[in-house]
Amino acid sequence: MAFKNKFKASIPSQISAIRILLAVLFFLALNKDLTLATTIFTIAMLTDALDGYTARKLDFASSAGAYLDVAADFILVFVGFSGLVALGFYPFWVILLVVFMFLQFLATSKTQNPIYDPVGKYYGFFLFLVILTTLTLQNQFLNVILVILMVIFTIISFSSRLWFILHEKLF
Repeated sequence: MAFKNKFKASIPSQISAIRILLAVLFFLALNKDLTLATTIFTIAMLTDALDGYTARKLDFASSAGAYLDVAADFILVFVGFSGLVALGFYPFWVILLVVFMFLQFLATSKTQNPIYDPVGKYYGFFLFLVILTTLTLQNQFLNVILVILMVIFTIISFSSRLWFILHEKLF
């Protein structure tokens, strides 16, 4: 019975691990077949919702699982933008922006549990949508708009996080 409970407790983390595997498969498919890459990316996005839902439903949320979820999200977004940069959809500095935001998340989170600010939760989803939109529409003008929105959303998210962290420490 203990094995069954341990297995159930690990299901959300297993789903996050699948997202990491899907990120690798996505990258491999990106140069060969954009339709397949888009399908893989969409499935990977769905695992993000599924792991959180499963953790809450089974009541097996953990700090380690939360960090694995964040890491899997970062890997998927990093791989997604790296592939899109390699294909010429975006400039290289977009990858640096993604890395910066992940590092500031880690630096401002507590060691026990990640700290989620109100805007930051939507920032990751927005990045998923930027990648998916780029894959499906492949419109250079739209990509320029998406980069501008990404910069604006990054500034808002970063500012919100700083305010949230400072407000939490002061009050």
